Amino acid sequence: MCLRATRWEDSWVGEDQLAAGTSALVSGDWAAAREAFAASWAAAASAAALDGLGQALWWLDEPSAALETRSRAFALFRRDGADRSAAAVALWLAREYRNLLGRHAMAEGWLARSRSLLEDLEDPGSLPGWLLVAESEAVDLGSDGERFSHSLTIARRHRDTDLEIVALARRGAWRIARGAVSEGTSDLHEAMAAATAGEGRNVQYVGEALCTLLEVAGWLGDPGLVEEWAQLLVDFRAAYAFGPLIPFENTSAADLISAFCTSCCGGIYLVTGRLDAAEEQLVRGVHRMTTSGLRPRCLHPVAQLGELRVLQGRLEEAEATLTGFEQDRECAVAVASLDLSRGRPSHAVEVLTSTLMTLQDAAVLAFPLQVQLVDAALAAQNVELARTMVAAIAATAAVTGTTLHRAQVSQAQGRLAFVDGDPRSETLLHSAARDFAEAGAPLQAARTRVALARVVVGRDRGLAVTEARSALNAFERMGAAADADRTAAFLRDLGDRARTTARTVDVLSGREQQVLALLAQGFTNAEIAERLVISVKTAGHHVSNILLKLGLRSRTEAAAFALLRLPRHEAGPSHQPTTRRGSE
Repeated sequence: MCLRATRWEDSWVGEDQLAAGTSALVSGDWAAAREAFAASWAAAASAAALDGLGQALWWLDEPSAALETRSRAFALFRRDGADRSAAAVALWLAREYRNLLGRHAMAEGWLARSRSLLEDLEDPGSLPGWLLVAESEAVDLGSDGERFSHSLTIARRHRDTDLEIVALARRGAWRIARGAVSEGTSDLHEAMAAATAGEGRNVQYVGEALCTLLEVAGWLGDPGLVEEWAQLLVDFRAAYAFGPLIPFENTSAADLISAFCTSCCGGIYLVTGRLDAAEEQLVRGVHRMTTSGLRPRCLHPVAQLGELRVLQGRLEEAEATLTGFEQDRECAVAVASLDLSRGRPSHAVEVLTSTLMTLQDAAVLAFPLQVQLVDAALAAQNVELARTMVAAIAATAAVTGTTLHRAQVSQAQGRLAFVDGDPRSETLLHSAARDFAEAGAPLQAARTRVALARVVVGRDRGLAVTEARSALNAFERMGAAADADRTAAFLRDLGDRARTTARTVDVLSGREQQVLALLAQGFTNAEIAERLVISVKTAGHHVSNILLKLGLRSRTEAAAFALLRLPRHEAGPSHQPTTRRGSE
């Protein structure tokens, strides 16, 4: 009798805590949800309690534990004959393994398992629509879209607003990738309207919709696509923490966009020339990806960090960053950029053309690769390939209508016109520089000014120097060391002094300033390493960065600079290396 009463009490407690956990999930109180589901599981060991616990763990940014817990819940649902619930969990697992971890084999396994279960269900509800979404995510975005429309029909038939939000967002991205910008934008805004109005049951899909919108805004170079929704989400997110989706720690729309995007890729900072901020976010993103296995749902931080290292002139680090990712489509532009900096234009052409073969039906996705291919083809003296790519990007830009795309086309047309001896080159590059500035892309604007300087130098040396100086100032402010170095060399060839702004130690990191002080005292790299307890290789990297940032050509010039610019107590003679040695 007592045993039966205890079991009844456990069952009652389990159900009560299960209801409390479900309520906490809906309200966004993830910690309370975890506590309630754990109590329910301890009391009754139900599949629903374990599944709820897995969902709470996901929101608490413990995705690995969430995946393991929901996998166990799947097995319990199957044991209990709750195949519809089991299929729903299997579909969620398939999408997370693919989108969050990039484990495609595991994703395919769970996708196949869910497909088998759905075949035997008399009333699967809206789950076939979720299956279509998961299947469509398994192929290139540019090659499939009908599944999204079909899943949208199923969502509306069964009044599953979560599915409707996801299907609308993904169909919008698919349409834009193929050049249907107006229709795709309409889908995305409708998805965001439904998400932010609270129509859905699971706030996860608010994050997914915003992620998709940011991804597309990056394709188009149009941050305005996101800004109004981001402002609304500043208030919306107050009641929620978004787990592995978004670190919502900001209180302004601009900060929200930056936090969301740079937690994945730092792309906005790269475009806007804030290379120091981009480095901080990208290093963090790559570290998170390599230590936890989690990868962003949109842009690849390795690709963006590789591109940043090339801009900084840190080519060995760029190569190390990109090693192992050379075959990733998202990394093709960064790999090609490194190839061009290394003097390997033919390999850059090969990388870009082979990647473009996978994007034949996705003009907007292909656009940045085609822009880069213009540069690579011209460097490889393949003018006809460059001409073909210029025509392709012009056609795409005519459809998207964004200022950034227009600027990129004008820049490419201007460079090609210069090669052809066409006098319109100067006008095209002027237009490109203006549009880049309007689009908030100062790095590209400065690069265009350098191209313009090279075009006009034959007829107007003064104008060429003016344009190049302007660009050099911009590169130095942004920390684009490689571009600054090339531009300074161009100015020296014109008889102009290499640097147009006062060089100060402020451009150096604290460690680099320490190294510079030791250089001024005549220390070798080995002695610097010994004094600072770092490796000789690291000391050499610091010396190279110092020369690059200050526009100096030798250790002797660096020592002279330090004696003039560093405080006397830092730069004065004191050659006393220590005996400790280590690595940094």
